[in-house]
Amino acid sequence: MSSVALKRVQGLTTWIVVLAAIVGAVGVGSTLLTLLARDEASDFLAGRITDDDFVEAYSPALLLGFVQVPAMIALVVLTMIWMHRLASNHRALHRDGTWSPGWAIGGWFLPPLVLYVIPYLMFRELWKASDPSVPAGDDRWKTNPVSIVVTLWWLAYGVAPIPIAIAQGREGITGNLNGDMESLAETVDERLAWSFASSLIVALAAVLYIVLARQLSRRHRQLTGESAQSA
Repeated sequence: MSSVALKRVQGLTTWIVVLAAIVGAVGVGSTLLTLLARDEASDFLAGRITDDDFVEAYSPALLLGFVQVPAMIALVVLTMIWMHRLASNHRALHRDGTWSPGWAIGGWFLPPLVLYVIPYLMFRELWKASDPSVPAGDDRWKTNPVSIVVTLWWLAYGVAPIPIAIAQGREGITGNLNGDMESLAETVDERLAWSFASSLIVALAAVLYIVLARQLSRRHRQLTGESAQSA
């Protein structure tokens, strides 16, 4: 394939799949536990139970939700490293495109930020450049189609959460950050439908990302010869 040293991606892909599964499962689990605490939230707001009773009922959902944060951070970091390796391998194979390896990191922090347009565009290019059927030195990979899963992941991860976040409103977010027990109870009682919708979007994005990561990694490993080395 090539005399240059190419970076392996299978190990990173495995961890990405595991972490994405954790993020999706924890999001749904936390929302289901919140659903179980909804009656206690209503009772607390009505003055029928104490804040300690409400906290006891809601604690499992909070604790499970806290697991999602480090899992998500780890997933984002590994994704940056993974994308950087893919792009670096493409450069080593002289498949130069618009997005250099550095964009695998910087692209996640540049405007329009939460829409993640640059990572989406970079994933499209990584998909094309990973085509193992195009021989070395042939630029036809640039005109190749991109799997629909790339766009579906972006819609679920970058686009769909925005209207849900707007609909949830700022009060629930502010209440959680300030530790206001009454605001937290109102969030559980009144905004559960939006929270559930949000968790389903996160789960869908996680599933789509698992599919994207596995398929893109498979193409790339065939391109670089890593699949043959692992066989």
